[in-house]
Amino acid sequence: MNYRQTRKSSLKQKIRFTFLLILLLGAAIYFGYAFKIKEQIASLTPIQRNVLLIGHAGSGFFSPLNPFNPLPPSSFASIVKAIKDGADGVEIDVHLSKDGVPVLYHDETLNSMSAGKGLIEDLPASKVVGLAYTGGNPYDLFQNEKIISLETMLQEFQQYPAYPYLHIDLRHHGPNRHAYFAGQVMGLLRRYKYPVEKVSIVYVKPDLLLAFKKEEPRITLLLDIDQDFEKGLAIARINKLQGLVANAKGMDEAKVKKAREQNLQVILFGPKAKSSILKALKLEPDAIEVNNVPAMRQMITSKY
Repeated sequence: MNYRQTRKSSLKQKIRFTFLLILLLGAAIYFGYAFKIKEQIASLTPIQRNVLLIGHAGSGFFSPLNPFNPLPPSSFASIVKAIKDGADGVEIDVHLSKDGVPVLYHDETLNSMSAGKGLIEDLPASKVVGLAYTGGNPYDLFQNEKIISLETMLQEFQQYPAYPYLHIDLRHHGPNRHAYFAGQVMGLLRRYKYPVEKVSIVYVKPDLLLAFKKEEPRITLLLDIDQDFEKGLAIARINKLQGLVANAKGMDEAKVKKAREQNLQVILFGPKAKSSILKALKLEPDAIEVNNVPAMRQMITSKY
């Protein structure tokens, strides 16, 4: 074997050794992380485990990893899957069509993930309900969902042993239709005899929420707050709302405590990885709108 061949063979050995070392190091980090998470789950208190598990947008977000989920948010299949996976209820996004039909769709415009275009409130329900969801590849290889009405979902829930908790996140652009929006949604819920104590209405501004309060005084109203926690807290207090919905990433123990001092419910949304779900659980919220229902269900019922 000449010098060049010897050098080449030595380089291959170094590459193999480096690759093996990286694999071993990765495995050590993974198993160490998994053990740490397992210990932390085991240390959760009964109070931290006693939280409503709500499937965020039905728990479907065209998600590529952790876990792979090809379903569109607020679609029929994602809602049904969330309940089957152990959710106590679902958070859904509701628009009102031009002719007054409550329609489920997550984003502001149809352009983002459907075969349609524009605002739902500018279109009759006949032009929206039944439109195909489009998530692109690889998602569309695994889903063929179509936009549904709120009534279709309520008809499905009638077959269940008990109605799930329902967080209705409103999508709205026309302030002149506040009372109409509230009347159409609440009228539909009443028609299906949905227990008012299991329904919460969520929106970013108090005016539309108060229209729902006028329509149904017993309804729970939740203010969807952005990064300005103090502003959201003040708005909720002034308008006598029942709670706050906040991104779990921006919340901490001090903020939760401050909201509780104002007799406000705290609902966190968005956690997906076990570590982020664990962090949210430790804050002891009233509910978590989670993006990974099976993981959270396993964590709050685990007996490690």
